[in-house]
Amino acid sequence: MADNSQLEYDDDEQADEQPTQRVATGQDADLPFKQGAVFGAIAVVLSYFAHLFSTIVSTAQTTPATYTDDGSLVVTEMVASWEAAGWSYLAAFGTGFEAEGEPATLGDAPNHAAAAASPPFFLIDTALFLLTAGLVVGAGYAIATYVDADDAVGAVKASVTVVPVYLVFAVLAAFLMTTTYSDPALVSSVFDSVGALEAESFLNDSGEVTGEITFGPATMSAILLAGLVVPAVLAAIGGVLTQRQDALETLMTKATDR
Repeated sequence: MADNSQLEYDDDEQADEQPTQRVATGQDADLPFKQGAVFGAIAVVLSYFAHLFSTIVSTAQTTPATYTDDGSLVVTEMVASWEAAGWSYLAAFGTGFEAEGEPATLGDAPNHAAAAASPPFFLIDTALFLLTAGLVVGAGYAIATYVDADDAVGAVKASVTVVPVYLVFAVLAAFLMTTTYSDPALVSSVFDSVGALEAESFLNDSGEVTGEITFGPATMSAILLAGLVVPAVLAAIGGVLTQRQDALETLMTKATDR
């Protein structure tokens, strides 16, 4: 009887342990979204603040001025630094821009950081691009290393968990980082640069503003490029870099099989 009781107890104990083991196995198989969000957030914040610092430095003590047709000097205001920094950040991912829904380039927007930059600051655009891209790669590399991925496929899966943070920031930037031009000189500058805009829609015969111009990132472009495609590709590269040997062997195997 004692033996039978002991056997029943052992069976019950094993039965109790099995669900726990299955749950633990399932948890190990999950992608590290929480950890990826941490690494992604660090990369996004560092990237944005680098663009913000560059914006503040390049526009320090800058007072943009322009002349009207009658020769009068008009002093206008710069685009807010936090918005211009967002534009610079998104542009690093290849995001397009819009003026009243019409396709535009960042250079079409007057009074922002890039337009005010003097020659020594021109190289900063390249440096910011490399920094922004490098931080995505670094985030992908960091999370793949953190989870100690077994192979290239696992490393890539882990690395793309940093992408949701980029997507969230891209969505926020697309909807919040827009500016409105209402000064006659600035309105004229925008529709002169964006050929699809018609002057009579924004200025009357007296040169007074009848309609403001809203300028900002193209929503879908920002979401797709800055939020999904580019971060995913760069993060995946970072993940693969942690498994260089495995990735090379996989490629060689596929090449020889063909």
